[in-house]
Amino acid sequence: MKKILSVLVPVVLVVAGLVALSTVTRGSQEAGQAKPFTAKFFGPWNEAVAKTHVPQVTLEKMGTALMVTVKVDNHPMDPNKPHYIMWIRVEDVNGKVLAKHEFKPTDSAPTATFHLAAFPEKLKVFERCNIHGIWLNEVDVKLK
Repeated sequence: MKKILSVLVPVVLVVAGLVALSTVTRGSQEAGQAKPFTAKFFGPWNEAVAKTHVPQVTLEKMGTALMVTVKVDNHPMDPNKPHYIMWIRVEDVNGKVLAKHEFKPTDSAPTATFHLAAFPEKLKVFERCNIHGIWLNEVDVKLK
């Protein structure tokens, strides 16, 4: 019995470590992802994945404010898998965070609306999927 345990315990520990490493590599790319994925640069993923991850941005002038609506079309919010959008963030071109919304896996469709007091020339809109990493859409702010 001791011989079996002396072999079995290290094997279980190695397997558990590999599973944990795999989860960290796939699930928390934020720390290890060199740059955000985009519609044209989708890293290890494919164009179909890009279509369900690149943030879609709508801009509307609301008096002296800018209303920014961000949604991620056709992306699951599945707490059982889990596979979901963790957050949406809006930045100016200098990297200053202008707005952020965090989601839970049980939330419905990942959509966020922000009211910005300033009208920057360009916005960087990011979203973070717990499996597929961080995605970016850069948007010129041109309003009539």
